[in-house]
Amino acid sequence: MSKQQIWMLSTAPAGKGGIATVIRQYQQAGLFDNGAMRLLVSHHDRSKWGRVLPFLRACWTLWPALCLGRVSLVHAHTSHGGSFWRKLILLAPAFLLRVPVVVHLHGSDFESFHADGSRWRQSCIRFMLRRSFRVLALSTEWRQWVLRVEPNARVDVLFNSLSSATEQGADAPVLGAVPTALFLGRIGDRKGTFDLLQAFARVLERLPEARLVIGGDGEVDKLHAEVARLGLAASVEFAGWVNTERKEQLFHQAWLFALPSYHEGLPMAILEAMARSRAVVSCPIGGIAEAVQAELTGLLRSPGDIPGLAQALLTILGDRQCAERMGAEGRKAFLAKFSHQANLPKLLALYRQAGLRDVPELSASSDHSALAESKA
Repeated sequence: MSKQQIWMLSTAPAGKGGIATVIRQYQQAGLFDNGAMRLLVSHHDRSKWGRVLPFLRACWTLWPALCLGRVSLVHAHTSHGGSFWRKLILLAPAFLLRVPVVVHLHGSDFESFHADGSRWRQSCIRFMLRRSFRVLALSTEWRQWVLRVEPNARVDVLFNSLSSATEQGADAPVLGAVPTALFLGRIGDRKGTFDLLQAFARVLERLPEARLVIGGDGEVDKLHAEVARLGLAASVEFAGWVNTERKEQLFHQAWLFALPSYHEGLPMAILEAMARSRAVVSCPIGGIAEAVQAELTGLLRSPGDIPGLAQALLTILGDRQCAERMGAEGRKAFLAKFSHQANLPKLLALYRQAGLRDVPELSASSDHSALAESKA
C-alpha cells in the first residue's frame, strides 16, 4: 500500500486573496517538505475555467486515493459561495469513509452566506461543521459563531500566521520621509476603500503633505472617479495589484496600514503590516480586534465612521513618534501571537490528535528565533 498522507485542499497558492497567502506561508514554513502532506488545488483565478477544471481534477485525484486508503486526513480551506460547495462535494467520500476532516473556515462573508441561505444550504453547512474532526476558526468571535450555528461542532481557533523573517525583521521601525497611509486589498465597499478616501480628504485639510497609496484590484474605475471627485489626485497613488518586491517597497514607505473593512476574518495584510512594524488603522470586526490592540498597536474605529477614521489617520500620520511606537508594539504582538512559531505547532498537534504519526515539520529556519525576539 502507498504511504498515507495528509491532503490539503485549497485554491492555487499563486493566486490572489487570503487563502492563497496562507498556503504560500505554509510552503515557506516547510509543511510540504517532508512528504507527510500533499497540496491538492481545487480552484485557481487564472481563467474562467479555474472554478471547474481544477475541481474536476481534484475529484478525479482525491476520491480514488480515499478509496485506496492513501489519505490519513483531509485539511480543507473553504470560503463562502462556490468554495464551500466544491469542498463539500470533494469531502463527501471522506465523511462516508470516516477519514478525519479538518475544515478551515475563511471568507469574511461566510456568516452572511449561512444567514441568507435556504434551509438546504444551512443544513449543508451544519452537516460539514458537525461531521468534521475539527473546524478551525480564525478568531474567537468566529468560533462562537460556529457553535451558535452547530453546537456539536468541535472548533479550535487557529490564527493566520506569517514568517517572522521579514525584510525589516526586528529592527526599529524606519519610516519614510513623507507621512503615508497604505491600503492593500480588494478595492470596494466591503473593504472600506471609499470611506478611506473620504476620511483622507479630511486629513489633507490639516496635514496637506500626507499621502495615501492604494494597492489591489476590484472597483478600480470607481476608485479613480472618487479620487477625481474629491480632488485627491495629487495626494493619492494607485499602485495596482503589487508583487512581493513592490509590496515591501510600499510598506517601507508607509507610516501606517489602513483597512477600514465592514466584514473580515483575520486579514493577512494586517499581519503583514504588524510583522513589518507598521501601525494599523482598522475596525473591530472579526479577528481584527484580537490582532490589533487599540491605542497600543493601532487605532480601531467602527465601520463607516468617517470622522473617526479621519482622526485616527491624523493621530498617527501627524506624529512620527506615535507611528514608530505603535509599529514597534505591533511587531511584538505579531511575534507573540501570529508568527509561525506561535501558531503552526498547534496545527501539528491537532494532526497528532487525529492519530497521525507522520506529520509535517517546520523548517529549521522557519521561526525559531521569533519567541525569543518577542521577549527581548
